[in-house]
Amino acid sequence: MSFERLIDRRRSDSLKWQKYQDADVLPLWVADMDFAIPWEVTKALRARLEHDIFGYGVLSQSTKQTLCRWLHQRWQVEATPSQLVTLPAVVPGLNFAIEAMACSDIGFFSPIYPPIRQVAQNLDIRGRALEMPLEQGRYRMPLEAIEQAAREGMQALLLCNPHNPGGTIWHARELEALLALSRQYDLLLVSDEIHGDLIMPGNRHHSLSALATEEDAVITLISAGKSFNLAGLPIAFALAKQGEIRRRLKAQLTGRCATHNVLAAVAMEAAFGRCAPWLDELRQYLGQNWGRIEARLGGVDGIRLMKPEATYLAWIDCRGLGWEEEPSKVFTRFGVGLSCGTEFGAPGFVRLNFACPEQTLNQALERMVRALTDHGKRVAG
Repeated sequence: MSFERLIDRRRSDSLKWQKYQDADVLPLWVADMDFAIPWEVTKALRARLEHDIFGYGVLSQSTKQTLCRWLHQRWQVEATPSQLVTLPAVVPGLNFAIEAMACSDIGFFSPIYPPIRQVAQNLDIRGRALEMPLEQGRYRMPLEAIEQAAREGMQALLLCNPHNPGGTIWHARELEALLALSRQYDLLLVSDEIHGDLIMPGNRHHSLSALATEEDAVITLISAGKSFNLAGLPIAFALAKQGEIRRRLKAQLTGRCATHNVLAAVAMEAAFGRCAPWLDELRQYLGQNWGRIEARLGGVDGIRLMKPEATYLAWIDCRGLGWEEEPSKVFTRFGVGLSCGTEFGAPGFVRLNFACPEQTLNQALERMVRALTDHGKRVAG
């Protein structure tokens, strides 16, 4: 398993690389990895392709059982196949969940992954951005703001666990307090846990579903898309222990979208069933890449790094640089394409995807240091 291999994606159908196809810009923005998928997944896909027929498919019990075993072994979550609802992907699942439960007033943490911010706009309902305090290098769950919003009529809360873009793993005590508020105020909790397997060495994921009972209004969204680089083969699941939530979600999905892609299902089962060693090596490599970022940018005046507990995303506070121009635009001019913090609700921040070979990352960091030096001089001068 080599994560050093350079794969030329510039002329492929990659969204990530096509954005800067005709420019000398290294794209470290959207959250997919520049690593080949596990060989076991490739082998499973090739075997299915040889069947030659791609008619309507059904998701087998063995596929769901494979996911349930994974959740038990990796997340300490007890789930049964009957508690899983198949989704086309996680982002549509966020929207379908809110629509199925007829919520007209929802909240989300800020900053946060842009598609979560967009759910309220998509459904033409009220959306509340709940600002998170930044304490000792990690975000703290804004429990006081959640309770106040629930008192005012907020019906659901969307969260990323682990958090995107900050890389924070919510503590079990924070999740327990959140569940207590859910029970007190009849608050639906929809937890996007697509990054739940991308845990930095020395940390452990705490899934909301590990604490929830069959009485709790909790939906956990799960996918192999991020952990095994399968975003182009989308399939996801909603884990809902409460039967009424499952019934309403299935009714909402009926006739509105395709929920089964035969190749995506094959890839997902192979990933969760046979690729744990690959994932463990990936996590170690990502930890080393974070170390490279820390070594190059950690001591730069005006830059503050949040050490990620999970994900392969570096959330970088550039406000101390004193630049009037959006930092992501400056870095793009110097050849590094980063996500703009404004899209997440945090102007002055950038998000860097470090799921790439060391050579690519080192080149990007050199360009960023040059931007900090050269543009910084122009601003100061």
